[in-house]
Amino acid sequence: MKKTKKILSLVAAATLLVGAFAGCKNNEYKGDAITGYQGGAVASNGGFAVEQGDFVYFINGAEEYTASNEYGEVVKGSLMRIAKTDLASGDYTKVKTIVPSLFVAQNYDAGIYIYGDYVYYATPTTDKNMAGDVQNTWIDFKRAKLDGSEAPMNDIDKYFFRLSDNSSKYRFVEEGGTVYCLYEEDSALKSFNCKTGKATTLVKGAKSSFFYNESDPTSPYVYYTMSVVTDAETDNSSTADYDQLYCVNAAATVTKFDASKAYYETSNGGKYDFKEAEMNAAINEAKEDKTDAPYTMGDYATYPYVNLGKLVLDGVGSSQETATQFNAANVNESATPFGYTYTITGYKNDGVYFTRAEVTKTSSEGENTKLYYLADASKTETWNAIKGNGSLVTVARDTTNTGSAVFYIENNKHYYLYLNGANITRATLDETPVVFYTQATDATLWQVKGDYLYYYTASESGNGNALKRINCKGTQDNYKPMFFDDAEYTELSFPGVEWNSSWYKPEFVGDKLLYSNEQSFGSTSYNYVYTTDIPATQAELKQVNEAYDAVQEKIDEYTDDTDLQSAMEYYFRTGERKVFDAAYKNELYDANQKESFDSFVALFDATKADALKLENKFITLLGKMKSSDVTAIDEAWVNSLPTPKQDATEETGLEAWAIVLIVVGSVLVVAAGVLVPLFVIRAKKKKAKAQEEASIVNAAKKKIDTTDDQSIDVYAEETTEETATEEAPAEEATMAETVETEASEESTEEEKKDE
Repeated sequence: MKKTKKILSLVAAATLLVGAFAGCKNNEYKGDAITGYQGGAVASNGGFAVEQGDFVYFINGAEEYTASNEYGEVVKGSLMRIAKTDLASGDYTKVKTIVPSLFVAQNYDAGIYIYGDYVYYATPTTDKNMAGDVQNTWIDFKRAKLDGSEAPMNDIDKYFFRLSDNSSKYRFVEEGGTVYCLYEEDSALKSFNCKTGKATTLVKGAKSSFFYNESDPTSPYVYYTMSVVTDAETDNSSTADYDQLYCVNAAATVTKFDASKAYYETSNGGKYDFKEAEMNAAINEAKEDKTDAPYTMGDYATYPYVNLGKLVLDGVGSSQETATQFNAANVNESATPFGYTYTITGYKNDGVYFTRAEVTKTSSEGENTKLYYLADASKTETWNAIKGNGSLVTVARDTTNTGSAVFYIENNKHYYLYLNGANITRATLDETPVVFYTQATDATLWQVKGDYLYYYTASESGNGNALKRINCKGTQDNYKPMFFDDAEYTELSFPGVEWNSSWYKPEFVGDKLLYSNEQSFGSTSYNYVYTTDIPATQAELKQVNEAYDAVQEKIDEYTDDTDLQSAMEYYFRTGERKVFDAAYKNELYDANQKESFDSFVALFDATKADALKLENKFITLLGKMKSSDVTAIDEAWVNSLPTPKQDATEETGLEAWAIVLIVVGSVLVVAAGVLVPLFVIRAKKKKAKAQEEASIVNAAKKKIDTTDDQSIDVYAEETTEETATEEAPAEEATMAETVETEASEESTEEEKKDE
């Protein structure tokens, strides 16, 4: 029992040491301006990473919205920044925290937006209910200065507005120099003017969902369809068989409103007049019945028809005798007597994709099987919403393969890539489809960038998605077996990449890819942002794969010794051998294993032309990690090492060598400011003998429960530091002191570099 107490004291000291080096407390966040901010052009708004000028701003990993959102305390999920030059050179120690609040809204189609000197975002509410519970399912919409000097912290007067659903659809856009937040609430589309602080209801009662620009998250336009309902305020309302396609801008307004006549006009030319007497009668009836009134005469947003959008396509038929207040003029110009209905499938490539069906025809007659495209140019003043039905671009003759297809436009021609079984095919109207890959089982197509289609499948480990690409613009001959030695037209993976499928899609920044890493550390994925290089050609990507495979093949030579494989995997992922040496000193590895390990390490000698590469040459952590996560990962490594047999009658605690490994790993990581990736435990390959040995000591192990940057109670059994230190064997104390001294020296060197 005395031995247990001695070791526990060392564990507590180690944890405090990690916290001291982590520096994640509120001390460094005082609202002071961060030097180096220069502004500049913005690219890639709307995801988790945005470029502006010489810098890249990014959300530091996928944190839970239930985590503490105390300003200044947030590390994971906060907003960070790195200079593009440092990103390109791989100097990730230069990352700086800009806004230490949670950027964890659950709508992953909208992230951070930069306009001017500010970043606009949504963050969980920190207010509490009457029971004292934080209302973190609500989100506040805010902005902060990009130099960190005007972050809103937790001041309730500093948010624009808040919503009760943290997965609400939204996006910040700019129109006419003013930033608006488009958002959905109670099935209505609304727009918040960030300059005036006024919210406007743009559309309510739409027939379809609202479609935002998938290719450009900064677009202020939204597409949707509306039914045509006459006499909606009466008991004799009727809905037409046809419908209409609309587009609304975030800056749309009501330009004229007369509550006494139940009349309003919109900035898009709409003029809507309702029966005031009927509406007042309904209001009075509700009062008598003591129910909620259906309308408020002074609020157009409660009227029977709320639509500030512009009519893009009018499905009215030529048999309609007179135009209603919802139609364009000259209904007799329609190409069909009974009208059309529209079904939007997407808004991308600066236009809307949709199908159209004639009211009286069936799918067997062909009309509603075609996929159409209409460019945003149709929003011009001269556009005729009725005649426009004859000016549509046909993308596909049927929609059999277009449901989850990837679309792109090249030389004014529309292409779409689709998956049919395991075959990826490129198609365009009136041309023979090109099948360019036949083994894409369970793949999901993502996007076309340059000549390459990027897509993903489940990773081999089962954690996250494996990213792949192939040149999708060759001829059919390029993909014939005789040409398979040409890497340019073969499918290749990005080795080591396992990106989080439950967060934002990866982001391209120059020749780097940023993504949330779902790689497993032990049994846990921490989902911090990592980066990998994007080779310019498939030939270069093939070389990367060969370099990665060379390491794995060398490790696989020792399939009969999974303990040694674990040590090799650890070295590959960290470039650190101190942990192995400590384990060897404690007789966890024998001389033969050490000889094999030394030979393996020698293969990474960078002075040799054929040297193997460490994992940080393939994937690397970009931001900062919470010290509690650093410790947890190091514990996972310690717990995976071979465990020595012990006398069943001897009381054991966490071995001193294990403490040293945790301290070594954690301090090296925190002092350097960069966590190099650790290994994925090869649990399925562990030998039965190792499992039996582990069971002996696991019964005596207890989990270390740490809170970020705070001291801990490691075990329920109390002991004093003085007693434990006094009774500790000299060898154990020396090991801990040595680690602390080395860590302090390395930390000092890093601090000098930062200065």
